[in-house]
Amino acid sequence: MEPTARSDVPKTLQTIAYISIPNSADLEFLLWDLQDAIAAYAQLSGTALPRPVDLKANDAGSVADGIVLAIEDVADDETLTAIEQALERFGGTGTRVYAAIRAAQESTEQARGTAVRLHKACERHDQLWCGGVAICAGSGIAALRRSPRMGLLRRPFSEAMDKLVGAVRMGCSVEHAQKLGGAATGGVDTDGMVRATSALPTPIWHAVMRHLAEHSNC
Repeated sequence: MEPTARSDVPKTLQTIAYISIPNSADLEFLLWDLQDAIAAYAQLSGTALPRPVDLKANDAGSVADGIVLAIEDVADDETLTAIEQALERFGGTGTRVYAAIRAAQESTEQARGTAVRLHKACERHDQLWCGGVAICAGSGIAALRRSPRMGLLRRPFSEAMDKLVGAVRMGCSVEHAQKLGGAATGGVDTDGMVRATSALPTPIWHAVMRHLAEHSNC
């Protein structure tokens, strides 16, 4: 019998730090969608809602049970430094670390490389890499905020995000949460990431996103 990985041991997360690196409308949208879904499932199940950590509080001793990083798929040195600082400030030994990565629609290779770097950073800080989602939608996805969550435009991303929601609620890796929930784990890559792309052909997707962006600015 194979030993259970530390990240596969469920833990009720009492506090979660939701961190966007850098601050952008697209990444804030991903965190908003995740937190909104976590709150909805908590209400439906009658369970306690994890308390978000106040990122602006000047409390060096505040350690979160979980960290969710919303980042771009291209992690330059400045971004990696900011990630390391976030892990040092808000994480401790055994803190569960998840990621929501905004990636280009055409390729997930850069997102995979970023996930590998995050995994290594967690190991350096003795924290537990639990995987996450790569939302391969390109830029401007914040314009989807007013679209139905399970409508044509958002459904593939919402379904992937719900897998992250399940993992955060269980306090374990995305892959193990799928197993515990009785779902297939084929959609979880070796780096612990679930990748989602638009259901629309790329040219149509870009046209729709441009249209939404223009109207959201009106």
